[in-house]
Amino acid sequence: MLSEAFRLAWQRYEDGEALSVPWLYGVVRNRIGDEYRRRGRRAELQCQLNEDFALRMPVSDDLYAEVRDAVERLPQIHREVLKMTYWERLTAREIAAVLNMNSAAVRARLMRARRMLRAALSELQDPAVEEVPTHE
Repeated sequence: MLSEAFRLAWQRYEDGEALSVPWLYGVVRNRIGDEYRRRGRRAELQCQLNEDFALRMPVSDDLYAEVRDAVERLPQIHREVLKMTYWERLTAREIAAVLNMNSAAVRARLMRARRMLRAALSELQDPAVEEVPTHE
């Protein structure tokens, strides 16, 4: 957060714009506000997920670990967009700005990430069972 404020100050300095203490305070204040909002969204999401899981099915710690592991096994680009969407609750436009890409590309990447995660979780849910031939 603080490093971002100084990066913005340095960029402004390199662009030849004037720097002032009030401007820097404003930047830091905005970054702190962003961080509080991010934490609030994350806490909100966690509560929502807890309620959803509590209503649908009992969930063991093993399942949480399996889901977390499945997400972590995804390629970085897919894991990143999933976390920004569901943990940080960013919109496709906001994610596009962070990743320096367009919104359509973010939505496509999110779709692929969901598909990959769904496949990984379905393998956990329905492990392939070998059929044993019977002789009748």
